[in-house]
Amino acid sequence: MNKIGTVFKFETIRQLKKPSFWIMLLLLPLGIAVMMGLSALNSTSIEDSITNTNLGDKKIGLTDEPGLLAQVQTGFEQVESESVGREKVHNGELDVYYYIDQDFANTHRVRIYDRAEETGLMNFYSIPFANLLKSSVYNKLSADDIALVENTVEYETVDLDKNGEQVSILGQAIIPIVILSIFYVLICVFGNRLTMALVEEKENRISEMIFTAVSAKNLVIGKILSLIVLGFIQIAVFSIPVIAVAIIYRDNPMVAPILANIDWDPIRILGNICLLLVSYFLFAGACTLVGSLMPTARDASQYIGIVMVGVVLPLFFINNLISSSSVNAVTYILSYFPLSSPIALMLRNAFGNLPTWELVLGIAELGLASAFVLRMTVKSFQKNAINFSVVKPKLGIRKSWKKA
Repeated sequence: MNKIGTVFKFETIRQLKKPSFWIMLLLLPLGIAVMMGLSALNSTSIEDSITNTNLGDKKIGLTDEPGLLAQVQTGFEQVESESVGREKVHNGELDVYYYIDQDFANTHRVRIYDRAEETGLMNFYSIPFANLLKSSVYNKLSADDIALVENTVEYETVDLDKNGEQVSILGQAIIPIVILSIFYVLICVFGNRLTMALVEEKENRISEMIFTAVSAKNLVIGKILSLIVLGFIQIAVFSIPVIAVAIIYRDNPMVAPILANIDWDPIRILGNICLLLVSYFLFAGACTLVGSLMPTARDASQYIGIVMVGVVLPLFFINNLISSSSVNAVTYILSYFPLSSPIALMLRNAFGNLPTWELVLGIAELGLASAFVLRMTVKSFQKNAINFSVVKPKLGIRKSWKKA
């Protein structure tokens, strides 16, 4: 344990002292914040463009053949035909011209003419006119009819558990899904670093010198523990500001409904935390195993994709995992195949589709798989630490078998 602690301390401090570690650590939340800011800015810009589309200062022409706006005071210039309206727009006598043909009941189409050099690609003249058409219809409807048309009817669904108590499926799933997201971020951000944990010693040709001071077992375990802790440090750096902002702006219209819907289910939350820990250890062991077999980082990066495919595979069968009515053989295969079981089990647990005995069995299976992969990694690194070529598995018949 003393040797493992030494390796753990050395690897952790070495990474924390690297400026590149902190740059990459801060780039992820900063990049997400920038993308969210740009998205919000773009949405605001489009909303302003729509809002500022004012027809009051425009010269507007209208041909309403079916008489849809007969009872609405539009203030538009009445034009006798589509050809005349088009010509007036071309000559600059009108800025915008709306044409509703006689066959509107079948076509449901309004043709809008404007000058391309003034409007460009972003043209919102249809929006105020659509509101005008709605107003003409709403004048003929009752309040109940308007509620149905506008889809403003409130539907309240009450979910009952096995005991007949009211529950919130989404509220109970929020925190477990957040825990699952943490695991996903860890494997996406630290997957490559975990793979490189043992490759760098082989690339630098210092593996044999390291073995004179520490055993392969202590080195592998120490490195894995160090990288796991570094991963959670990154998650903490990213999560703490998000939690702080959520608390500060808890009364915000966008944040308040989410916080209000959170339903704290200790069993699900604790279950997903346990799954996260053993799953991340398994994933770390699988990545370091790939690294121990490969001579260079380039070779290792080509094979780590196999591990990643197995991990994200459950996302393609999400309907089989989140609904109790869709449980079938695929659900159980994904739940108990070691590489796919982390996300499969966490998804099922988040939506209450994982019995307690399966949760315990899944945690135990992942724990055993982690121990097995760790043992394989140690054996592989001991054997291939000074092997600088790609390890090729021997699938042929051994001589001892031929003799038998």
